Amino acid sequence: MFASSPFRLIIPAILAAFFLIPSTAFAHPHAFVAADVSFVFDEEGLAGIHQRWDMDEMLTASILDLIQKYDDGPLTPAEAKAVESESFKLIKEYDYFTHIRIDGKPFRVQWATDFKVELNDRKMVWHFTIPCHVKASDRDREIVVGVFDDSFYTFVTYASENGHQIDPTADPLYLNADAPPSPDDFQRFSSHVQLGSFSGTIRTAGPTDRFELRTNVRTMPSMAYYYEQIVPEALIVNFRRP
Repeated sequence: MFASSPFRLIIPAILAAFFLIPSTAFAHPHAFVAADVSFVFDEEGLAGIHQRWDMDEMLTASILDLIQKYDDGPLTPAEAKAVESESFKLIKEYDYFTHIRIDGKPFRVQWATDFKVELNDRKMVWHFTIPCHVKASDRDREIVVGVFDDSFYTFVTYASENGHQIDPTADPLYLNADAPPSPDDFQRFSSHVQLGSFSGTIRTAGPTDRFELRTNVRTMPSMAYYYEQIVPEALIVNFRRP
């Protein structure tokens, strides 16, 4: 819920640099991420969930300012390490915005691995994997994954073959410091940026031919957030041994 957003608990200097102006500043959302999600399998079943996050220009600029990078060159190893320690690791406490259910039961994300960061046309891109081991069996196993910030400070959309698919600048209150946060923020934002349902391909990787797989997208009322207004879509994979 908005009133208990965890970002109010982080010191202002960090807030200003990662998704990140104090939430009383202006209308939500403030930052934008396109998440490309892939279910990664090994010989036993599901091994983890790989994500690629493409960030908007304003969020990228904030993180670059935090690590004091002001040139146009690629990230150096030291700069990449600073991004990981001063930005990425901060969201561990918030489960990396990744909400998982295994066979209907919540799975708490505790860590992420294989973090990499790059700059692509002056936009920051993160790569990381959420370990989530689910052994295949003769019965159907179901994995539900929703990627969202339940404070609505950051808006996450699923990337598809056609890219991000929304233009946040179409919101008339985009970065308007005179507009305070409001329960009506999502209604305003969604109508102006014309949010639609995810229509891309749900990605899988690894030895998937060892299993019977089905994938689909489903709206999840039980995951509703931000005054219960936002009902997120979740990416779902069902698998079993043949």
